[in-house]
Order: sequence, then structure tokens, then C-alpha cells
Amino acid sequence: MTLYAIFSDVHGNTRALEHILRYLRSYSVDGYLQLGDLGVEPLALLDGLPVRHVFGNWEVSSLPRFPHERQPEVAAWPPFIAGSNWLAAHATPIFPQECNTLEATRSYMRQHRLRWTQLFPSLLHDEKAIWAAFAELAQRKLTVAFHGHTHVQAVQQLGADNRLRRITDTTIRLEPDTLTLVGVGSAGVPRDGLHPRCVLFDDVGLELRLLTIPLP
Repeated sequence: MTLYAIFSDVHGNTRALEHILRYLRSYSVDGYLQLGDLGVEPLALLDGLPVRHVFGNWEVSSLPRFPHERQPEVAAWPPFIAGSNWLAAHATPIFPQECNTLEATRSYMRQHRLRWTQLFPSLLHDEKAIWAAFAELAQRKLTVAFHGHTHVQAVQQLGADNRLRRITDTTIRLEPDTLTLVGVGSAGVPRDGLHPRCVLFDDVGLELRLLTIPLP
């Protein structure tokens, strides 16, 4: 079993991320997934931790704000990461083949003059993007995709009956015959309350815990 702590959209809120990391010490977390829009200052808080990063739209537009010595590291962040039964991205896990790193995505957007929403659609409001994400999961024969970007913690599930449901439980056992999109919420600028949010994921037991972490 690997227990992941998954968070997104810190947006430079170092205090909130410090609090989240302290709070997670009470769990036996094996690894962290950071899903983009981190900000410059919080990056140092993750040094030495078993963390994997994906880039968000903020990193694509603001790479030069990172310290010069760390820009090559951040520029190499991928658009999504995957495990044996999951995907994780800032928004949709569907990206052009050429956009395999943050730096490549910056070049691709300049070349094709794309709008941000074309690469980073809302998986809460863009119905076409939601169904495309489910189709990507089905094609890859995976169970769950995690995303940030919306700043809202939300779970959408597609059952064997092809009906889309919004799940409101805070502890969720994923079933093999369902596909699930998990908006992990925002660690730094939540739009669904005052407190930071993140998700714990047991990748063997296929169990989710949606955490709302009260600030002191």
C-alpha cells in the first residue's frame, strides 16, 4: 500500500502549506502529489519530502519568478503523473503529446496562441472536458483521476449504468466498476470554505479521505 497526500493550488500561501504538512504528520503518508499552482515560496517547504509535482497554469505563465537555480527543475515538471490505477494532473489529464514538460508547454502555447482554458479546462463546469476525462480513464483502464484548478473539493463518479453522480461523503471506497474524478480542493485559496483542503488516497485499498484542515 502507498498512502498519498494530494494537494493543489497553494498559490504562494506558505502559512497554509506549513499547517497542512504539520497536520499530515499524524498520518503515515508515504508520498505527496503536488498538482500545480504552487507558488515560489512554498517550493522550499517540500524539499526533502517524497513529493512528485505536476505543473499548473500558474507555473506555465510564471516560470521566470522562480529562483534561477530552480528553474530547470520546475521547467521539467510533467503535465500529469500516473500510478497503477490512477492519474493526477492540474486540470484535465489530456494534453498534447508535445506538452510533455512545463517548458515545452510554454513553447506550445506561444506557437499555437492558445487560451488557458484550452489546456486547463474546469473539471467542475466544462461538461465536454469532464466527459473527455472519464473517457481517458476508461481508455487507460484506470480507476481515478485527481485534479486541482477549480479550488473546490468535489468527487464525480461515473457508474456502470453510465450515470454521473456527485459524491458528498468524506470517506469513499472506490469500486472497480466505477470511474472517479476527484477535485482535491485548494490548499491555499479555497473557494468552498475558509480552510485548506487536500485528499488522502490509499492506492491498494482504493480508499479516499477528503480532508478539510482547520487553521489555528
